[in-house]
Amino acid sequence: MEVVLINEELFKENSPIKDDTIITKFVPYISIAQKMYIERILGKPLTDELKDQVKAASQQGATGDEITPENQALIMILAPALSFYAVYQGIPFHWAAIVNKGITVRESENSKAVDIKDIAQLRRWLKDDAEEFGRDLIDYLCRCRDKYPLWKPGKGCGCGGETGEGSAQSPFDTGIFVPKRR
Repeated sequence: MEVVLINEELFKENSPIKDDTIITKFVPYISIAQKMYIERILGKPLTDELKDQVKAASQQGATGDEITPENQALIMILAPALSFYAVYQGIPFHWAAIVNKGITVRESENSKAVDIKDIAQLRRWLKDDAEEFGRDLIDYLCRCRDKYPLWKPGKGCGCGGETGEGSAQSPFDTGIFVPKRR
């Protein structure tokens, strides 16, 4: 089973979902959003460390100090981005349902369903907000790089200073590198 970095309570606190929404319908999208967006920012080593600590904290007999204070702070910073990306991923499937005979729009007798253009606009707003929260996460990791030695963002995450897959080093384009003498 996939370990997600935020629980339902953090999801509720950080997402645009209303309190009366059945939150369990969005829970599967947390894992999808985590894989597609957050793990690219964090990189595999830091993601694995967070998952291990979250898993240990969720075990029976956990003492409450399984997640380091630095990683607790990181989870609080990444929660808004992950929550908005999860809603972004899940919203089309709350508007329409895939059934045996095709795809149907979910409507009730008390409300009118939005159309595809409205869903597209809503997804655009969700993605814009999620990306902004993602930039906040990247900025936080850059400012606190010394607290997260395992932070090696994946290529293409938009983190800046990438030299290749899994590298968080500054790029070196041309010239000769002369190391400092000790």
